[in-house]
Amino acid sequence: MEGEARLFQQAADTIIRSDRSMKRLLLPALCGALFLATPAFAACDSDNLPDEMRLAFISGAQEALNEHGFNAGPVDGKMGSRTRTAIRSYQRAAKLPVDGCVSQGLLDHLNFSQPKIYGPNRPR
Repeated sequence: MEGEARLFQQAADTIIRSDRSMKRLLLPALCGALFLATPAFAACDSDNLPDEMRLAFISGAQEALNEHGFNAGPVDGKMGSRTRTAIRSYQRAAKLPVDGCVSQGLLDHLNFSQPKIYGPNRPR
């Protein structure tokens, strides 16, 4: 967090030095930068995987999430908003760190954790 604070301070100093009339834009700009730097919007490790592996991870998560009653949408291997929301919902229910990212750890938890965690849309 210390590095982020320094980065924001440097950005603020640059804005103030470059144009005094931009002072009123400083707070919204810094708030926006802080908002975008939160973990919910951070890149996922799976984003750097080869396409086939990323597709397999996401498809596996979508299938397991749907089976557990967390509506991840169609099993298409694409990280859409329903899939990310389903991942976050599962992570909250399972008391895992909530980042909305698919990972080997998430897949292991979905497939092997006991007791199983089920969502409100669990098929009977």
